[in-house]
Amino acid sequence: MPSSWHDRAVTTTPPPPAHGTFDPLDHSLLDRASGVLLAQAAGDALGVPYEFAQPPGPGQRDAVAVMRGGGLGPYAPGEWSDDTQMSVCVARVTAARDVLSPVPDAFGATPLDEVAAAFEAWRTGGATDVGTQTAAVLRDAAARRGPAATRLRDAARALHAATGRTAGNGALMRTGVVGLVALTDRDETARAARAVAEVTHTDPLAAESCVLWSEAVRVAVTEERLDVRAGLDLLDADAAARWSAWITDAELPRPAADLRQNGFTVTALQAAWHAIATTSGAEGPSFAHRNHVVAALQKAVGLGGDTDTVAAIAGSLLGARYGARSVPDEWASAVHGWPGIGVRVLTALARRTAQGGLARAGGLALPDGGTAPAQWCPVCGTRQRENPRYPRHVCAWCSAAVTDEAGRPVSLSNVDLGGGYQAHYLDGSPATGAVRGGRVWIGGVEHRARDARFGGIVVEPLADAP
Repeated sequence: MPSSWHDRAVTTTPPPPAHGTFDPLDHSLLDRASGVLLAQAAGDALGVPYEFAQPPGPGQRDAVAVMRGGGLGPYAPGEWSDDTQMSVCVARVTAARDVLSPVPDAFGATPLDEVAAAFEAWRTGGATDVGTQTAAVLRDAAARRGPAATRLRDAARALHAATGRTAGNGALMRTGVVGLVALTDRDETARAARAVAEVTHTDPLAAESCVLWSEAVRVAVTEERLDVRAGLDLLDADAAARWSAWITDAELPRPAADLRQNGFTVTALQAAWHAIATTSGAEGPSFAHRNHVVAALQKAVGLGGDTDTVAAIAGSLLGARYGARSVPDEWASAVHGWPGIGVRVLTALARRTAQGGLARAGGLALPDGGTAPAQWCPVCGTRQRENPRYPRHVCAWCSAAVTDEAGRPVSLSNVDLGGGYQAHYLDGSPATGAVRGGRVWIGGVEHRARDARFGGIVVEPLADAP
């Protein structure tokens, strides 16, 4: 049986592109983009029960972190908190528009205005928990006039002028998806990271932490390596020297910094990087990626303090490096949250953000200089490689989200080439007769599943299935 949410999809992945080139339809690259928000959400939900409470450990209620809910929300088991909620606000914009574009829409709003307005709508229409600094900025901005991004930035500057202390972790926690907006352009990524951070956080340390983490995410997705130093040269020399020292400290078994005091953006980055840099997979190469994700997120929560935020930050980078497939199925199938979405919608926002940036950079040109004939997933909008035989088939990630008529997840797998398919629940028991007969559901909508002519499983909307 498959061992992760993603592995339930049956796909054919082309060879990876050469170093330094980016195929916008490459399945592996898009899976790593998907992993940014999925692993972040998993870390967030894992840390929720322990936020500013006793972290898991020997002699405690939980020896290891579990998604049991509760926390400051309180939250349901597997429910993500404000870290991922605010990331969704950002991702809904980046999935559709260039976040740095100065061009307003039909209503006069720039993409940054849309991000700011999304934060305001979230605060009054579903926020389960809002950080102290972000809440202060949003309250002040509501009394101001002008475009949304201008109002929030002005409120953030006023708070900084009054307190001199606005380097909370609230910008860093939502920056993972910003690392996907311009996968071919590190300078554009840095500009986007600063711009989104400064909507609510004026202190330069907040923007600097977001530049470093967003660039690390970009590098992880495109180069498949973990390197939080990759963006040091995007900072001025003095800032780079400070951050280099902080990163080095974080890599020590016992850092000088008190990593429990992670409401501060510097310490939050140190804590997340410490959790990643001091852990690894432990069961051999075939499981190393998943084990590193699990070990690092467990360590992030075990540090204490703002546990959900640190684990969410760490998760965004781990997911960027290892992909959605690295998140254990029991976590991926449990995560959900505001605004009433789950894995399928969350990961689609990440993929569409990545593909949108690649489209703007090169018109979806392929590494060999050609263009990318493509079609769109009819469920989530992910652009995928053209298949004239199945022009309306859903993408691999939506195929992985199929359920039976009662909403129970099912796994589809080939019997043999041309020999039909098997359908099982995740515990290994056979799925219902309806599913075995080709009827499956995605998000409560019935689809048709069938054995593909050359292997794999094809899932299509009923209206277009023969």
